[in-house]
Amino acid sequence: MQAIIFDMDGTLIDTERISQASWRAAASELGIEIPEHILHAFVGLSMKTAHTMIDDEFGDPALTDRLFARRNQIYGDTWIDQLELKPGAREAIGAVHQRGLKCALATSSERDRALFCLEHFGLAEAFDATVFHEDIAHPKPAPDVYLTAAKRLDVPAHECGAVEDSFNGIRAAAAAGMTVFMVPDYNAPTLEIEGLCTAVLPSLTKLPGAIDLQLTD
Repeated sequence: MQAIIFDMDGTLIDTERISQASWRAAASELGIEIPEHILHAFVGLSMKTAHTMIDDEFGDPALTDRLFARRNQIYGDTWIDQLELKPGAREAIGAVHQRGLKCALATSSERDRALFCLEHFGLAEAFDATVFHEDIAHPKPAPDVYLTAAKRLDVPAHECGAVEDSFNGIRAAAAAGMTVFMVPDYNAPTLEIEGLCTAVLPSLTKLPGAIDLQLTD
């Protein structure tokens, strides 16, 4: 293994908690309840696909538009003040560099928002390569974001490890042929997801040890 590629939202930075709260608050204001299985499915999902899911659930495109507009407003008003790093995030990135591995970020977030998050925590210079929403044609679970990150690192995809929290992110990394480390955030792994992972870790504090096991194999 020559490189480790990190997802951002829910993996390095605790944004999913804020996102879920904003969905629930917006739905409550509109007098609706988003089913739990849809809220779980939103993790790691593109906004376009999420929009389609809400349309299919309620059958009211105008309601969907109002829900998304209000959710985005609530999220935009609250996310900056509530940002937190996931436990062990900074140390995990440092451990990758200490082992002489290349390090990249592969996120579905838009460039400006992602860079703001990284700069907020002093991590903007922590990666040898970065890939954002604008850089890919197809979002997760397509492998584009991970294949692009590997290409920018100049490392074969099968020589990369990917660190993810979401089901679609894990599917994307596995489809790219990478070694997948899951650190669950909002969703516990299913049997399908466990089967795609080399290791499921309780937190990023366990990532250095998991990397060492792969390096000694």
